[in-house]
This record gives sequence, C-alpha cells and structure tokens, in this order.
Amino acid sequence: MLSSKHKTKEGIMFSVFNYTTLEAFLDKTTRSLRVNLNRTENENAINLEMLFELESLFAWASNKPEIHSIFISSKTQKLSVGFDVELLPNLNQNQIEKITEKLQKIVHGMFHLPQTIVVDLKEGSDNIASELAVGADLRIANEKSTISFDHAKIGLVPASGGMAVLSEIVGPAMAKNMLLSGQSINADNLIQNGFIFDTYNENNYEETVSSLLKSIHRQAPVQRIQTKLGTFDAIRESVEHAFKCDKQISKAALMSEDWKKSPDDYMPSKSMSYAVKLSLVKDDQKPEFSN
Repeated sequence: MLSSKHKTKEGIMFSVFNYTTLEAFLDKTTRSLRVNLNRTENENAINLEMLFELESLFAWASNKPEIHSIFISSKTQKLSVGFDVELLPNLNQNQIEKITEKLQKIVHGMFHLPQTIVVDLKEGSDNIASELAVGADLRIANEKSTISFDHAKIGLVPASGGMAVLSEIVGPAMAKNMLLSGQSINADNLIQNGFIFDTYNENNYEETVSSLLKSIHRQAPVQRIQTKLGTFDAIRESVEHAFKCDKQISKAALMSEDWKKSPDDYMPSKSMSYAVKLSLVKDDQKPEFSN
C-alpha cells in the first residue's frame, strides 16, 4: 500500500496509494492521515473522480483504527471552489444527482469513521466543498477565510449535508442565515457560531496544525472513538431523517435545470409548483396534480 516516503517539516511521511485528485500521506509522529485535494489546475473543484477517490480512501481508513486522525487540506489558497462553474452547465441531471448522492454518502460516512477528522478550510470554500467540511469533527481555517453555501446562486440546493447537518453544528437560525443569504461568512463569524474550531495565519500555520494533531494523538484511542460515536448518536435520528428529505428536495429542484442557465434565465418561482409539491411526496407515492 505504501508507495514512497519523504521528509517534511513534520518529519517523515509515507505516501499512500496513487490517486489522481488526491495526495495522501501517513504521518507516524501523530498517527495521522494527511490528505490534500490535488486538482490545483481547477482550484480543487470537486468532481466525481475526486469523490470516488475520497470514498475509497475513507473505506480503507475505516479498518485502520490505529490511525488517530485524518487531516484534509490543499496546497492552494482555498480548500476548494466546489463545483467548477465553467463546466457545471455541461452536466446533465443524472450527473448532478450522482455527485449529490455520492457526496451525501461520504459526509454521512465521515461520522462513522474511527478517526477524528479535521478539515482545513484554508482561505475558504464554496457550495459542495463547504458541504464536505460539515462532515468533519473539527474545522480550522486561515484568519482571512470566508466560506459560502452559495448553491442557489448556481441553480442548485445544498442537499449533501448543508440542509441536513449544518443546523446541528451552528443551530437552526444561523444555518438558515448561512444558507438563505448566499453570502460569504468570514472567519470571525465562523468562530463565533462554532463552525470552525481555530484560526491561523501564515506565521503559525504549522504550529496550529501540529498542536491539534498531537492533542488528538495523546487521547486514549478507545475513549476518543467512543466520544465521537456518542456525539453522533445524539443527532443521528434527526440527521438521517433530514438526509432523506434532502434527496427528495434535490430531485425536485433539479427539474428546473437552472445550473445550465445564467441568473437572468432561471426558472421563475411561480413555475415551480410541480417541483415543490414533488419534494413533499414520499418516494412510494405518485403525485396527483390538477391541470
């Protein structure tokens, strides 16, 4: 499994697998798995290939409780721009659904991994990249960071954790503010509402990361894992119910195909009656609408 090793400021790290969209290294000093999103030429835009590779890596890590933490970051200024907005209009409904469902599965699965997952937002993230971050146990960010759940601005809905999980992190009122404003939220506000645990700057980045991973490493492994699973059990029922609702809402919202259009051409709200009703219908029921 281990393909190479190299020295870094943190010591010797061992490369794991040969991914196209990710870099993965094992850090023995803190028993951590370091993961960098690695589509730098596309600002780490998330695509299906990246999601399949993340799923594969997490599946491998699920059987490695001796790894204490997973640290997800990137080598670019931002963690990720989320969707590649230039390529987004070329995707069909089936492709959007696959990305949404795959990311939802990954976010849900992150809660069950035995490792403590830390996501480094760097200077920010947008739409589905911000949703990936909600699956983390801890989030850190550059003090200049701004994040957004700007799905509606690109004709989509936050159905991979934005609606289901965000309110469990920051509370329903703040989640609604973040989702419905579509605006970028700065690091100060993210600290205050509990979305991020800590911030750093260019001068203390390595110290901040090292301190956090060492702190996780020093915890008793069994108790750490039990604590993580216990905190999820407390919200499991509401989160899993919300994920099911999100799938229906997402399918309904995709009927407009607004992600293919410019804002001036988005479907008007009065034309969405069929889609809104569909989102409220159970999977085993057929909707009945008047002409």
